[in-house]
Amino acid sequence: MSITIAKATVLVADLVDALENVYWESPTISVKNQCFNMVRILQQEITELTKVSVQDHHYEYETIACPGKQVSEGLKALSKLLGNEILRTQTEAQLAPLLDQAKSVFK
Repeated sequence: MSITIAKATVLVADLVDALENVYWESPTISVKNQCFNMVRILQQEITELTKVSVQDHHYEYETIACPGKQVSEGLKALSKLLGNEILRTQTEAQLAPLLDQAKSVFK
């Protein structure tokens, strides 16, 4: 799936917010570790996206700071770990569509 740089910036920022919520809500270390890893990777991407000129935000998005495969594999691993987690309804509702969209963007 291709999206613009502007939409990718919003997606990555929203995903970081959702993963931070999961981190604080999760009682298991494995989920916390995976969330922490994904947040660090995605924050690097946000840092690079903020450097892109506003005039270029309509161009197609390509990962800058992190390999898309690394993000994709990390999100898949996190999804498997979350299968046994009980999240707040609000967090689950926020995270589920973001994960689906991110998985298609970071193939």
